[in-house]
Amino acid sequence: MGVLKVSFIILLLLFPLGQITRLDLHNGIVINLIDLAVGIVMLIFLFVNKSKKWRENSLTKPIIIFGAIGLLSLIINIKVINLSEFIVSVLYGIRWISYAGIFFVVSAFDHEFKKTITKIMLFVGSLIILGGYLQYFLYPNLRNLYYLGWDEHLYRMFSTFLDPNFAGAFFVLYFLFVFGLTMHFIKSKKKNYPMFLSLLSACSVVAIFLTYSRSALIMLIIGSTTLFLLKKQKKLIIMILTISVIFFVITANNFYIENLNLLRTASSKARLESASHAIEIIKDNPVLGVGFNAYRFAQSKYGFIKEDNGALSHSGAGTDNSFLFVLATTGVVGLISYLFIWFNIFKRAFRILNSNGLQETMSAILIASIVGIFANAFFINSLFYPSIMLWMWTLVGLIENKN
Repeated sequence: MGVLKVSFIILLLLFPLGQITRLDLHNGIVINLIDLAVGIVMLIFLFVNKSKKWRENSLTKPIIIFGAIGLLSLIINIKVINLSEFIVSVLYGIRWISYAGIFFVVSAFDHEFKKTITKIMLFVGSLIILGGYLQYFLYPNLRNLYYLGWDEHLYRMFSTFLDPNFAGAFFVLYFLFVFGLTMHFIKSKKKNYPMFLSLLSACSVVAIFLTYSRSALIMLIIGSTTLFLLKKQKKLIIMILTISVIFFVITANNFYIENLNLLRTASSKARLESASHAIEIIKDNPVLGVGFNAYRFAQSKYGFIKEDNGALSHSGAGTDNSFLFVLATTGVVGLISYLFIWFNIFKRAFRILNSNGLQETMSAILIASIVGIFANAFFINSLFYPSIMLWMWTLVGLIENKN
């Protein structure tokens, strides 16, 4: 097994660590072990991949164009942001390019190793689910980490992501992945896989509910509906809607606890305030934004966050809407180029949907995941969350035919 394959396996095995290895450095720089691992994998890929066929891929230009627009947006704002802020923003831009580059890495692997990746994804995802249940019963809040900028998240499942909303988004992605494979193996008449995967799917759904994340619940309904329609299993749509209604009724007794109240208004007001701040910034910088990943510094200059609070809060670097985040930091030009990347991914996934076997299932899972995460991205900045980026770009690479 080559060094690239070994390094990628190590990367996936580090995935369950989530935000546990997060390290907040000076001037808002945040890095974790997974970021470093992604960077190492990309360096190895560029060194060992002699064919350079990745340059001919239809996604190469859209990704490079968005990266270039991100850099241009920073350059034109060089008079507004100081040198250290510019460097920090460029580093985050490099991080996004590195995560997007995972697509090229996975695409280059042979068919058999892609099957191995699928199995490892099942395994690492199950570890995150298991970690969530252990956390839910043994570590029900983050009160002791409040001084580090984390919210308490009392009585909610947040697993190793330390945030129930992002954990919920990943749980939905994992459910779509597992349940999609479950339907595939049932159709293939495999005996043992469907039973195990069905149990894993059930555990994933319960985990989603235990996050008490409304954005995750919306994502679950939209994503699973998309998957069931693609797999021609319309009856399952009724099932997921029924389960969601039952959960709402059962948990209604706990609505007096703000964190567990699915009708809570405090977080909704906070999201609306976050959106209004983004819109104000967009109005002043409509074409190329304030600079990719320079949003924290823009918020500080607009007086939306204080310097000390901005450095401490984990939400200061973005807004609770991925599309507003792109629009505010790279403008209309950047948003169009970013959406063009996903349009190309969506188009090729639909093309592969007409194939047979596991490839067809993986394309259906990817389409459902894209639809789901796009719905989720209207409520949290999930499209730029490292763990979700790694998962999504790996999925995109899995449907790519090496030949």
